[in-house]
Amino acid sequence: MENQKNLFLAIAISMAIIFGFQLIIPQPEPTNNTISETSNLNELDITKKKLTSNDFLEKKEVLAKSNRVKFNNGKISGSINLEGGIIDDLVLMEYKETLDENSSQISFLNPIGSKGEYYLDTSWATNDIGIELPNRDTNWKSSGDLLDGTNSVTLSWTSGQGITYEKIISLDENYLFAIEQKIKNNSELIFEVYPYGLSNRKGEPKLQNFFILHEGPISITNDVLEEYSYDDLREDKEIKLDSKGGWIGITDKYWQTAIIPGQNEPIRQNFTYSYENDQESFQTNIISSNPISVGANNAASHKFKLFAGPKIVSIIDQYKQDFNIKEFDRSIDFGWFYFLTKPIFNVLKFIYGYVGNFGYAIMLFTLLMRICFFPLAQQSFKSMAKMKKLAPEMKILKEQYGDDRAGLQKEMMALYKREKANPISGCLPILLQIPVFFALYKVLFVTIEMRHAPFIGWIHDLSAPDPLGLLTAFGLFDYDVGSVPIIGGILMMLNVGVWPILMGLSMFLQQKLNPQPVDKMQAKIFMFLPIVFTFILGGFAAGLVVYWTTNNVLSMTQQYVIQRQVNKKTNA
Repeated sequence: MENQKNLFLAIAISMAIIFGFQLIIPQPEPTNNTISETSNLNELDITKKKLTSNDFLEKKEVLAKSNRVKFNNGKISGSINLEGGIIDDLVLMEYKETLDENSSQISFLNPIGSKGEYYLDTSWATNDIGIELPNRDTNWKSSGDLLDGTNSVTLSWTSGQGITYEKIISLDENYLFAIEQKIKNNSELIFEVYPYGLSNRKGEPKLQNFFILHEGPISITNDVLEEYSYDDLREDKEIKLDSKGGWIGITDKYWQTAIIPGQNEPIRQNFTYSYENDQESFQTNIISSNPISVGANNAASHKFKLFAGPKIVSIIDQYKQDFNIKEFDRSIDFGWFYFLTKPIFNVLKFIYGYVGNFGYAIMLFTLLMRICFFPLAQQSFKSMAKMKKLAPEMKILKEQYGDDRAGLQKEMMALYKREKANPISGCLPILLQIPVFFALYKVLFVTIEMRHAPFIGWIHDLSAPDPLGLLTAFGLFDYDVGSVPIIGGILMMLNVGVWPILMGLSMFLQQKLNPQPVDKMQAKIFMFLPIVFTFILGGFAAGLVVYWTTNNVLSMTQQYVIQRQVNKKTNA
């Protein structure tokens, strides 16, 4: 029993630490694409328009100043800038900034000169001096003016040397662009080129800053997940990795970009940082390790895939399977317990397919877990029921032996043996539930499927805390307690919602079914645990509180039935 109580305290402290973190942690560029043996792809970010952080224009204004090819497949819309041939305008049509019905759709990629500048590009680099290659100032011609998810457009540009460069761009029904780059050498020149792809983001986005979530540069390098923070790039300036296949990109909590080469292609992956004209630039690049030779009056080609969109588990998994993209499902930060977290998500998604509500799916998942742990819980509750029956005798022993702890321990062990009671049998079910609890927490925190997922009543987002707080009279007063100067963070902690209060109440009632500690001080501590947990879980995702509350209710039901059975046998 002592071990069980210590375990409860450890859980409380762990969650307090997690919640505490939530509150506290919130060079000259060349004029062409010539590369040397020691150069890196940061040189290929040839943004000519030098802006300071105060010079940003409205996105609409920037878009209106350039010729563009539009795209719209019903899930993403935007345009490709014909100046440079870059994908720098992309809106996620199915996702909004907030729950407000008038909220704007997520503007994911944004053109140079606008706030949140972020774009994707593919092109060629060379070591052969004098070869004209397309760059950020190149004005491409397009064979069409719209990508709709079923067609392709060809961008073309012919240099003064008589070499024609093409980009054949297509978009699938989701979030994947396929780009085939071609070179038609109608000259007598002989040269070598290196195909490259990049994602470039100006400025650091607003981050969750939570230690269980990675946000920033990411890659799969030789089948190994590599993650770097924005601070890592600021410190190192450049990170180079060699890989066979894989991919590279920049990930946010729910969305990401990725450059995907052929999965058997030797590549160099580069993570780079630069700061110029009061603007930070974070870039992830892939360049082929092997040059492509272009003979006189000959041709060459290369293919990339570019991902830009939400990290929907089923779609990411489908891309991984269809195109054999190595470890592409690691885009979603399921964490170290990936082997447990992803199966839990899959079970929830399966249940959701039948009930159509993730809140109910969580409750049914909790029931399923109780069924799986039923034999262990049954033994645990039987032992706890016996321990509760022994509480009066244990109290007498404590009074009898006083400060003689050795004698008390000896007599208590004899009592347990005589009555066939195991004081630590209640630990195992709890130990097994801890990984499930944290894995479910991870699922609710990182998966976009849970973002803005409603339950019932006032719970409109299971991935966010219960919105009806104690300090707002459960929604009667509409104000942001977090905005209160100096003490806003403390008030947010105190502003617990209805579900956390229900959880605390269920925990209090469950404690009444458990054997009470013999030690008075320990009894007082455990009397306050439901209150502590109420305020700790008040800042957690509502879905997690629904799980915990449901689990408490099911545990109480099972425990109550078992205690009645034990009492009947004892009284018989």
